[in-house]
Amino acid sequence: MGSTGSRFLALGVVALSGLGLAACTTVPPRAADRAEEECRAEARAEGFREISAEASSTGIGDTVLVNMNARRDGQDYTGSCTYDRSTRRVRLSMSRVGEADGERFARAREACREEAVDRGYEVRGTSDVRRVGDTIRMTLDLRRRGRSYEGYCRYADRRADLEIR
Repeated sequence: MGSTGSRFLALGVVALSGLGLAACTTVPPRAADRAEEECRAEARAEGFREISAEASSTGIGDTVLVNMNARRDGQDYTGSCTYDRSTRRVRLSMSRVGEADGERFARAREACREEAVDRGYEVRGTSDVRRVGDTIRMTLDLRRRGRSYEGYCRYADRRADLEIR
């Protein structure tokens, strides 16, 4: 990228940062308490225990960010939860502590490949692996008896769930 492109990119980043700061709001103590409570309830519903939650003192619009730590099945997890005050909706995103995503993605890819091979498919390739909450998802390019298929794989709790389309 040339120096002109770099300058435009830098100006764009500064402009977006300014817009983000302009939308920042102070979270009232009651709203922070409510966000923590709702996020803890969502984490409990997802099977987490020993949950700690700490709401940020600033938010964006009606959204409150809550930092989370918890345990599930003897494993430590960390993550975040967003609470929308206007809709009262919660979105939880937790990851196991001490495990690099790269290692987890490699295990997920291998487990999904093995599941396809066990079902009699040849794996010709996989899409980029993406994490959605505690689940890793990917698409597989499969072949069997001269026909092409698409496989959609979800990997969670050390188990691959493959759907053939």
